[in-house]
Amino acid sequence: ISLACIGLLAVWFTWNHHRQDEAADQLHYERNETELVVSNLSNAAVQLFGAGNALESATLVSGFDGSSIWLHPGNYFLNITHNGRSFFLPAPMIGYRAGPDEEGSFIISIRPAPKEFPPRLFNSSSAFLFIPGGNFLLGDRQNPRETHYVWLTGYFVYPFEITNAEFRAFLNDPEGYGNSANWCVNGKRWKSLNASRTTAKLKSTDTEYSRFGQDDQPVTWVNWFEANAYCRWATNKVGKARWLYSLPNDAEWEKAARGPDNFDYALGMTISDDEVDLYNWKKNSDALVTVTGIEQTKKIFTPNRYGLYNITGNVAEWTQSLNIPYNRDHPYVDDERNHDETPGLRSVRGGSWYSAAISYLYIPYRDAFHPEQSSQELGFRVVVKALP
Repeated sequence: ISLACIGLLAVWFTWNHHRQDEAADQLHYERNETELVVSNLSNAAVQLFGAGNALESATLVSGFDGSSIWLHPGNYFLNITHNGRSFFLPAPMIGYRAGPDEEGSFIISIRPAPKEFPPRLFNSSSAFLFIPGGNFLLGDRQNPRETHYVWLTGYFVYPFEITNAEFRAFLNDPEGYGNSANWCVNGKRWKSLNASRTTAKLKSTDTEYSRFGQDDQPVTWVNWFEANAYCRWATNKVGKARWLYSLPNDAEWEKAARGPDNFDYALGMTISDDEVDLYNWKKNSDALVTVTGIEQTKKIFTPNRYGLYNITGNVAEWTQSLNIPYNRDHPYVDDERNHDETPGLRSVRGGSWYSAAISYLYIPYRDAFHPEQSSQELGFRVVVKALP
């Protein structure tokens, strides 16, 4: 065969391959698909699931070879098993080549699960849960211009809201509530003029004790300054300058709250009369049973797929973030909105036991409170990150 013939054959094969690629891409366009690409750096066992409308309705996706697959819009997640430990990674798809990575793909790098977890707050406290790093979809899907991908490094989150007993230790520690080093500038100013009203100070003889003051019930009547100071104290007391304990920022809270399923409520996509009992939501400020403690919560409620309880209902939760709008044109970034000293309204998430409307329970919904405000519905949970 002459060199000219070989050259023509090479040109033909290149042209034919390009035409096949174009035909395949046209098919992906017509199907409104995005490519999921998995880089399995840890050689873990990987399964791909399509999320349903509730935890139990997730379905295994067939045809996934562990490395790549084209997917139409919907919520998907990977179930990773490595060294006997399982964790989950979200993979929400929103349209043709609309992923956050190269050429509109959605790339997931699977790394080994952390070998070291942050210290528990106290010996009796629950262990922190690991939320793997990667992209997730932030924002209200009912507002198409708001939803956008945000990439977060891995972090840990407490499965429950901070309890009265856990906050009382901060109140009673000589290096805790009274230590000015634990307070931001405006927090010091507030503390110099005000006394704490938190339910951690209730005694068993107080009339509100059974409703709010029991040891394993979430602390309420806690303002943002106090919650922030608690985290600073925990960083020094428990983290020993190796772990940073903090309030979750808006993105960290929402990623953990949605779970890998990308739900709109803690345990599903809807909240109807049939689903209200899944959550502690009563709409009645005079209810005899108000917030539920950890032991009762374990008995009657279900955690999301990450293992978090009471993301929807129980107490509304302070975040670290100022309530600053974000959307695709002005995406969420970790900036001054998350700084301790930045003035403004702080974002509150998740709704509470007596929220007036379902809209407060909707995961993307962000309420806003002045940092000095407190109420019988306001509490917080803690996230932890390793310090460099």
